[in-house]
Amino acid sequence: MAAENPTARRSAPPTIKTLADITGYSIATISKALRGSPVVAPATREVIFKAAREAGYQANARGMALRTGRTCQAAVLMPVTAAQNYEWDGVEYTQILSGISQALDGSDYRMSVHVVRDAAEGCDVARRVIDQGLADGLIFSGILDDDPRIDLLVESRFPFVSLGRCRQPLEYAHVDIDNEWAAHAATARLIAGGHRRISLVNPERRLSYALDRIDGFTRAFREAGLPASHDLVVEGDLSTHFGRESAARLLQSAEPPTAFVCINESTTLGVLSALGSLGRQVGVDIDVIAYDDINVSAYFTPPITTFYQPIEVLGRTLGEFLLRRMAGEEPKELRQIFRPKLIERQPDSLGGRLVG
Repeated sequence: MAAENPTARRSAPPTIKTLADITGYSIATISKALRGSPVVAPATREVIFKAAREAGYQANARGMALRTGRTCQAAVLMPVTAAQNYEWDGVEYTQILSGISQALDGSDYRMSVHVVRDAAEGCDVARRVIDQGLADGLIFSGILDDDPRIDLLVESRFPFVSLGRCRQPLEYAHVDIDNEWAAHAATARLIAGGHRRISLVNPERRLSYALDRIDGFTRAFREAGLPASHDLVVEGDLSTHFGRESAARLLQSAEPPTAFVCINESTTLGVLSALGSLGRQVGVDIDVIAYDDINVSAYFTPPITTFYQPIEVLGRTLGEFLLRRMAGEEPKELRQIFRPKLIERQPDSLGGRLVG
C-alpha cells in the first residue's frame, strides 16, 4: 500500500466561499466587502475582515485586496471565435490591448485578459470577476442591442467601460465609433457619385453597431429621396471568406451592386478578391469604400477610400476611462464617440462608366 502523501492532508487555503460559510454572508457580499465597496455596511465589512484575518485569508493571493480593498487588476474580456480556420481573428484586438496597456502604464494597475467566445460567456466571466473579486474594473466589446453584461454591471455598480454602446437607455462609461454617421457618410458619398445599387457588408444585426450601420445606410437613401437597396445588405462573421462569398454572389445577381460599403479591412479584402476573380476593377468597373482601424487599406491594390480611426486610440481611451471610473468618477463624465477620418483614394463615382 502506497504511503500517504502528507501534503494531501493539508487543508486548502481559505477562499471567499470559506468566508461566506464562516460569516453567513453571500459570496457577492464578501467580494464587495473585500474590495471596499460602499454598498457594504461598515459593521458587515468589519465582521468579514475579522473572519478573513482569523481564517488566514490574507496569506493567499488576494491579500492585497484584503489590506487595501483593491486588487490592482484591470480585467479585459477578449473575444475569440470557436470557428476553425477563421481569418483575421485578433488583429484589431491586439491594438486595443496595446492602447489599454499604454493607459495603465505608470499606474498601480495591471491588465488581466479573460478569453470569451460570446456575450453569454462574457456575462458569466463578468459575474465571476465581481463575485470573486478578481479585478477592480472591467473592459469589454462586441456590444449587443440589449446586452446582459451591461445590465449586470450597471446593476452591481461595478466599474466598467465598454467599447461600443447598447441601444438601451442606461448610463455607463463607454467609448465608441459613430457608426451611424460613418455608414451614412460612405453611402451618401456613393449616392452623390451616381450609385443607386449599393451593398452594405455588415456584421450580424444582433450587434448594436450593425444596427447603427443599417440606420446610417438607410438615412442616406432617404435623404436623397431614393429607395434603399436593403436587398444588398449582407450580414456575417466579418471574415475575408464572408466578404468574398457575399460579393461574388451579389455581383452575379440580376441587379448587382455598383458599389460596396465594407465594415472592416477583412471583408474589404474578400470583396476585392471576388472582384478580381470576376475581372472587375475598383475605380473602373465598381467602387468600394472601407472602414479601417489599422491602416491596411492603404496597401490594397488599388488603395481604397477609407473612413479611418486608429484603434489604438480607442484602446488608450478605454484604459484612461477605466482608471478614472475605478477612482470613483461618474459614468456620465466618461463617454466619448469618435468620428473616423475620410481618406480619399478613389473618386468613388460612376462618371461615364457603363454599369450593370
